Amino acid sequence: MSILSNKDKYFWFIQGERLGIVEAKTSTNIADPKWESPTSRESLRVHYTAKAAHFTTDMTESSEIPSQFHEALAMKVIADLYKLPGETFNLELAAYFDKQYEMQIREAKKYARRHHTSVGYISPQSF
Repeated sequence: MSILSNKDKYFWFIQGERLGIVEAKTSTNIADPKWESPTSRESLRVHYTAKAAHFTTDMTESSEIPSQFHEALAMKVIADLYKLPGETFNLELAAYFDKQYEMQIREAKKYARRHHTSVGYISPQSF
């Protein structure tokens, strides 16, 4: 069943970090809610781009960024530190670490373009 052929029958929303899907109710009673949980089981494919949560000062939390890219973050921090005025000011080293960072960012973009899929199930809820 194509979503496009039933675009007025279904509605989706995001609340917090959850995706909700509801179906228009066919009841003509005005007192009944307008939407209900979907009554049929259909396959659903969701395409999205996930973003990592922002860093916090809590050192016990681990990053959502894949571990193979942690070194890229370190390269960017080192490059920025070499650009600060003072004893560590060195634009040659800053340029070197910026280049290393850019090379790893290219690899990260290639990684992001690969199709990473996971499977989940949506269980009906009554409203």
